[in-house]
Amino acid sequence: MQKTQILVVAVVLAGVSLVVSDDDVKPLDFYKYSLQWGPSACLYPPPGKKCEGRPEVRFTIHGLWPQYNKDTPVPPYCDDLTCTNTKPTSANEVVEMLKKSTSQKKLSSDWPNLYARQGRKEEDNLEFWKYEWKQHGMCSDYPNKPSDYFSVPLNLLKRFENLKKDLGFERGSEVGDILKNLQRKDYKQPQIVCNIKSQLLEIRFCYKENKPFDCPNWVGSKTCNTPTANIFLPDGAGWTDAVNYNFSNNGGNYIKLV
Repeated sequence: MQKTQILVVAVVLAGVSLVVSDDDVKPLDFYKYSLQWGPSACLYPPPGKKCEGRPEVRFTIHGLWPQYNKDTPVPPYCDDLTCTNTKPTSANEVVEMLKKSTSQKKLSSDWPNLYARQGRKEEDNLEFWKYEWKQHGMCSDYPNKPSDYFSVPLNLLKRFENLKKDLGFERGSEVGDILKNLQRKDYKQPQIVCNIKSQLLEIRFCYKENKPFDCPNWVGSKTCNTPTANIFLPDGAGWTDAVNYNFSNNGGNYIKLV
């Protein structure tokens, strides 16, 4: 009996130790606001993923990701309790909140799970947002304010309504051309991420204290990693291949025909 009591006390004390003091909290340095290009994501999806519908030809949100100093990604809360001294809202609570939220329709439109199954879009979107919360939201500046964490990226998207045009894609565009085009339009230097075929997959903008600044490193992938590297925008200006989308009866992944 005595050993049981000692064990209970130890567990309680362990729980108390999870509260991090202000001195022990690692300060966040900045955020990456990542926008994804659906056609690139769906033409070459990650292993085990597929798109069951033709993606919209526009940028949608992938996430808002806190970074430590020197462009170091903040690990998930479960791996780094020192990221905050505030008890984060649990992922399951966030899912229940989003189910009832009036912003769910907006999230589904502007922050969609590109690989959601046709018959389970709502469930798969919720799983995607739950994942983003667990990976990034719990260690953000909004650990107990999930509604703020999700509303900030939605509001930011309005600033990028002309992004596709401002990128200035043409036949034979190089990464350096795209970066210069954005600079001429008063954008701060983003981080460029391409898929294995040098198609623009994501573009990430950096924010510090709610203000944009040049990302520390514009290279975000093994392709498109030099200013003279070619870069393409499927279904956008400068896309030189004829792209058709074929779907199986059960909503399977489409194929590219050239």
